Amino acid sequence: MKFSRRVIETPPYLFHLIDEKRKAVQDKGMDVISLGIGDPDQPTPGFVLDLMNREIHDPRNHVYPSYKGEPDFCRGVADWFGKRFGVELDPSAEIMAVIGGKDAVSHLPLVFLDPGDSALVTDPGYPVYDAATRFAGGKVVHVPLHEDAGFLPDLDAIPAAAADNAKIMFVNYPNNPTAAVAYEAFFEKLVAFARKHDLVIISDNAYSEVYFKEEDRPISIMKIKGAKEIAVEIHSFSKTFNMTGWRIGFVVGSKELIDAVLTLKSNMDSGVFMAIQRAASKALHHPDAEAFHASRTALFEKRRNRIAGALEELGFRFQMPRASYYFWVHIPDYYRTSVEFCANLLERQGLVVTPGVGYGPSGEGFFRVSMTAPDNRIDEGMGRLKAFMKEL
Repeated sequence: MKFSRRVIETPPYLFHLIDEKRKAVQDKGMDVISLGIGDPDQPTPGFVLDLMNREIHDPRNHVYPSYKGEPDFCRGVADWFGKRFGVELDPSAEIMAVIGGKDAVSHLPLVFLDPGDSALVTDPGYPVYDAATRFAGGKVVHVPLHEDAGFLPDLDAIPAAAADNAKIMFVNYPNNPTAAVAYEAFFEKLVAFARKHDLVIISDNAYSEVYFKEEDRPISIMKIKGAKEIAVEIHSFSKTFNMTGWRIGFVVGSKELIDAVLTLKSNMDSGVFMAIQRAASKALHHPDAEAFHASRTALFEKRRNRIAGALEELGFRFQMPRASYYFWVHIPDYYRTSVEFCANLLERQGLVVTPGVGYGPSGEGFFRVSMTAPDNRIDEGMGRLKAFMKEL
């Protein structure tokens, strides 16, 4: 049997491999604690479930949806976007529903890349940026993110030829896996860079509502003058309302860019279930939404502080997370690779954390810890990490 080169040459998805290793350890009878996946452990809030309960019983929602997104959904997103980011969007032309953020990330390279074209991909980064570029026949040009620069790309260090040859550039702030944030000055420079080199920015803003201090409150690249014409921004309800399994998100950009995305997507799927669209857009404006976000922030801030205290006690080096669910931590100096460290930790203590190299070459030497586990499992996980370090 012959498979396509895109399948043969693409390594298995990082989190699938981690899940397989976790199952293998569990099959040996060991209790495994996973701090490896960014899937919120808290349930979808009750008010969202109530909205969905009403929508799922509405007969009008049980037909093929609009390929672009229901008008109710797009209007709801536009209203929220204006209040949240101070950016006006045309709901009829500049917003499109997608089947979650990963759906957008995985398909957008197909909109802009022909085989042989290149993409600038920040490194470390969400593994799908790299894989999606390769699936589209594109070439990946890694743009390193360094700790001493706040894990922001040094745009001036990108060779002019590489920037001129690129068609797209992926950026992601708040950042997975580093938990870094970017501010308006960076996005202004990024938009100018994209215009100078005639490329499209794909800004993944999936963690826009997961932050800890008001001064770190994420912004939208669309706030920058001229960005709408050269950028597509991705948003997801997975992190915003703990709706990972619902598969709902949206992209925004100019009419020209959204029409191009629509051409691709309308030929590949039939859109998002209308009941989910309507429940999601109403959730953005629900009177309980603000209280939910405040409560969730308080919960994750406590978890962040608890994990930080344990890591500091053990002598690990890291920057305090300012947004997202993650810690990006240096592996001990006496380990050669992040894979070796994470594999040993899983096999000896049944604790899952993710190796940094899985997020790109610049991720080597780090591992990622997720806060998305119940408090008691986090505490036990930190205890196992302590026991592991004592064994060394």
